[in-house]
Amino acid sequence: MGLVKEITGRAILIGVIAAATIIFLVLASTADGQEAPTAVRGSVLDTAQFQGHLWSYTGTFSPTERNNVLSNIYAEQTMSIFARGSISVTPYAAIGISMDTQGNPWNRSIQPVFGIKANKFFRYGMVSGGTAESYQDRFGTTSGHGGTNYILDWFGWGFIGDPHSRFPGSTWGIVGHTVPVEHGNLIAQMYVQQGYVVRRFGKIALIPYGEVTCSRDSKHLEWENKTLEGVGVKYVRPLGEMYVDVGAGYMYEQRSESKRSGGGVKVFMDISYAWKNLLGKWGKS
Repeated sequence: MGLVKEITGRAILIGVIAAATIIFLVLASTADGQEAPTAVRGSVLDTAQFQGHLWSYTGTFSPTERNNVLSNIYAEQTMSIFARGSISVTPYAAIGISMDTQGNPWNRSIQPVFGIKANKFFRYGMVSGGTAESYQDRFGTTSGHGGTNYILDWFGWGFIGDPHSRFPGSTWGIVGHTVPVEHGNLIAQMYVQQGYVVRRFGKIALIPYGEVTCSRDSKHLEWENKTLEGVGVKYVRPLGEMYVDVGAGYMYEQRSESKRSGGGVKVFMDISYAWKNLLGKWGKS
């Protein structure tokens, strides 16, 4: 009986958070097409900026999990409530879903998030610090909820959309308590990729690249402590605000806690999409 109540409670909590997240995403993305009620005219909504992004990746990313196909998708909708110069404050709703073909619990979860973050923008990137309330369910193996906090950065250069760009690259890093089911675990991750455009076919670019990923945590969990190094080649196709990468390469992975290591072929497809909706004055005739 207790197990039934626990499962029922978990299902209700997931449903409520997921439904609220979806409602927030839908309302924020459609707000520019609706007439605002009189009560909100002249309010903060006049200058609120709604931005969001979505990314997904699917492929074989871990040589130590041989032949395991991992698929992740993440969507986030923000609403800027303060902006001055290059600084903004944005409440946000997000949801992340990950799956794999081997059934590893750390690769399989759903995680709705509500939070707020402060952002500092630079010419080629940004730095953010945030806190959020998050629920995570690893599809029946374990679940948890609580506050998360983090500092992250992203910088990019040589953008593919520029036909004169030859050296596209990017880097990101994040430090924080971001996994609710790993209570109190401080996780640090870093990634950098550098490419070279060897050929363009209209809007499509052929890019050999090198990349490094490094991850560490305070609880010494096997899957959170690893270094991956790789080289490969990819086709990149810009489609407006969407980018599609399809490629293959070779990766070598070392897991510092278990001392496992190995190399293998990486085959992948990445999709990223961003949208912007700057609300002007509502109720104009």
